[in-house]
Amino acid sequence: MVTSQVELDSYTDAGVLVSVELVNALALQHAHGRAVATVEPLPAIARILAIDAPTLSRLRDRDVPGLIALADRLQDVFAALDRDDVDAAAARLNAMLADHPAHPHLANEDGQWRLHHHPVEAAVVPMCTAICAEGLARMVGLGHAGRLGTCRSDDCDRVFVDLSKNASRRFCSTMCQNRVKAAAFRRRHVAASGA
Repeated sequence: MVTSQVELDSYTDAGVLVSVELVNALALQHAHGRAVATVEPLPAIARILAIDAPTLSRLRDRDVPGLIALADRLQDVFAALDRDDVDAAAARLNAMLADHPAHPHLANEDGQWRLHHHPVEAAVVPMCTAICAEGLARMVGLGHAGRLGTCRSDDCDRVFVDLSKNASRRFCSTMCQNRVKAAAFRRRHVAASGA
């Protein structure tokens, strides 16, 4: 079955991509029962929110715990999707949208109209929650839940959005994909040599 390629638009991509980045930077501090490299949360969040200068300028230390909690909630959505439990993912997204509803509106920024997902006066955490939940909900609602994935490498739990034409992506990166393929090759080679 061939699936058409998903092309994110400016309304969707911010929420989906920020969701992926928040989970990968903040929610996955422990993977497979062992500690993974930890990051300083504020600089990591600043890097993620750099796509929107006005939001970045409002980011404060006090926002960090709420954004870490958001990353954990988003990780739960990806985990549900990884289990093919779209109902559970939708319930989690609906809860986030109920807590922090998206309020789409047009704003004139430097002479150009842009669509925003949140009230103008929203604080950083509610704004990010609305953006992320709305973006992921839109993907699920468009039938693209299967394009929101968790890396299939045994030693990686990073998440990703699959934008490939045939919806075949199964790894967060080429590095993870190559590591899994190399390990499978070595196993086949050892089995073939009778060792």
